[in-house]
Amino acid sequence: MSPATEHEDPRRAKSRARVLATAADLLREEGLAGLTIEAVAARSGVAKTTIYRQFNDREALHVAAVEAVSCPVEMGATDDLLADVTAYCQGLAAKLRDGEFGGLLSTAVDGSERSASLSAAMREVSAGRRRALQQRLKAAIAAGELPAGTDLEVLTSHLVGPIFYRRFFSREPITAAFVARNVAVALTPLASRSPARPVSRGSGGPPRSPR
Repeated sequence: MSPATEHEDPRRAKSRARVLATAADLLREEGLAGLTIEAVAARSGVAKTTIYRQFNDREALHVAAVEAVSCPVEMGATDDLLADVTAYCQGLAAKLRDGEFGGLLSTAVDGSERSASLSAAMREVSAGRRRALQQRLKAAIAAGELPAGTDLEVLTSHLVGPIFYRRFFSREPITAAFVARNVAVALTPLASRSPARPVSRGSGGPPRSPR
């Protein structure tokens, strides 16, 4: 994949944007089967040779089209860990539930079952999107809000995994109440074992038991 840069030639940037918009349209209208380099070239008017200069293959174009409709979820850095993580997960849920990103991401999930290269590319994208969450959790460990030795990979999966499961598999509603409960269930038991003060109630968290 060849990401655009601020120094990119304007004509190249324009053709790239047209290719990505066309790829997104095809994925929305026809799903995974509709995305081919030939179809993108025919609809966008951009030559196949130009497309291949910007994207190594169909999988690279697919990932870039998904990323093009995405944007980072903001991560707070207050003294309320539960509120920060809940807000982050609520933002992620909203993008998956309501935005174009969720619809196109579902085609990448489908394609990853059939393509090792697309699966690897999507793992990289997923790791990048989790980075802000993991950095916040690392800061919580450093501050004593979470126990030292907390398994961040497992904790992150506990926090975001149910959101993806509901969006792409069970199709159950991803409500704000569900997201808040899920975050509280994942974080509160850990925070209660930390040497620092327990995690705050934040937004939607259960009340702490008096000590």
